[in-house]
Amino acid sequence: MAILDVNLGGSETRTISDQDASDGDTLNITALGSSELIVDGVSVSIQDISNIEAGSTPTFTATNGGSLTMDQGLLDLSALNDLSFGIDGNSDITLDASSVSTLSGLNGYNVNFSGAEAGTFTFNKPDLSLLDTYNFNVTGMEAGDELNLGGENWNLDGSSAADAYHDGALHLTQGSALVGTQVNASIEMTQAEFEEFQANQDTYLSGGTYTHNCFAAGTMIATPDGEVPVESLSIGDLVLTASGEAVPVKWIGRQSVHRLFSAGRAPVRIREGALASGVPNQDLVLTANHGLIIDGLVINAGALINHDTIDYLPWNEMPEAITYYHIETDTHEVVIANGTEAETYIDYVDRQAFNNYAEYVALYGIETRVVEMPRHRISSRRLLPLALRERLGIQDMTPASRTA
Repeated sequence: MAILDVNLGGSETRTISDQDASDGDTLNITALGSSELIVDGVSVSIQDISNIEAGSTPTFTATNGGSLTMDQGLLDLSALNDLSFGIDGNSDITLDASSVSTLSGLNGYNVNFSGAEAGTFTFNKPDLSLLDTYNFNVTGMEAGDELNLGGENWNLDGSSAADAYHDGALHLTQGSALVGTQVNASIEMTQAEFEEFQANQDTYLSGGTYTHNCFAAGTMIATPDGEVPVESLSIGDLVLTASGEAVPVKWIGRQSVHRLFSAGRAPVRIREGALASGVPNQDLVLTANHGLIIDGLVINAGALINHDTIDYLPWNEMPEAITYYHIETDTHEVVIANGTEAETYIDYVDRQAFNNYAEYVALYGIETRVVEMPRHRISSRRLLPLALRERLGIQDMTPASRTA
């Protein structure tokens, strides 16, 4: 693991890619002004920040499956005018304020989602009960993106949904600055999107999580008695693993996503025979973050897009609402979906995100962690082995997409 010095003084753009760093490396920010740091396809964290320019407006962006973790305790926020984060495609950024012991000193944070795949922004609140408020202005968010600002259930910032929607955004809140830390989120959406939210609040106010790695209804799951539609499975039913073992279903998470919230975050459709002869044995539709097992690797469906036999489901073919299902077993398993090896539930998804979370609580009381199977996971196209890209007709990333 290496430590890289990065100068972000002035108003420049600096890109850190696999040409500069490896997963797990740390960055030492030697100066911070109104520059943008782009983390391209690697997983890094910021170890130290010094020489912060007064009144600066820095931006931190993750793209092409990149991952950035920043400790807010490193920042003298009082010196900043603004702090922005960009999540492009299937990338993630974590702002960790758990160790912060003083007031934030910054009025707001900007979070912008973009790209054709689901991204994640996570904020870890201070462990200490500071009487402080954090305001997040969120733009570009669509179905599949995840905004996790503390893990608590959201409340409408107003007496009703109508009161909470104004100025082109839905306003949500959690906690209270009177007794601890309050987190507010202003999520940009159109009037039509708000009306859909208003009619389905139980679906969208779900622990602050907006991403779901699931099979679409109609997916056929292999069982000892033959293939069964995923929506017909029940708790206790046996499903077949790739090794031929019959394991019981512990729970099935169910989530409905309405088309108005799915623009740019459509499910992935893998055509019959796209992965190998007879695999899948019929078209397979699932969310972009759902892992398939190919050549011994766990590969997110969105990383396999070739814009031919594997592509996002076109808008004009999407129903008004899509219901997704996620199978949970006692351990992280490989099951067979439409003849394709696919993963069962893993803790990348908050169970509270599913419509029927209350059922899980009633059955099991407390949540238990599912440990990920010991396989390498690939979530970005650029990390796919060359032989697999060639076999599936997946084009390399264009140079323009790798630079700022």
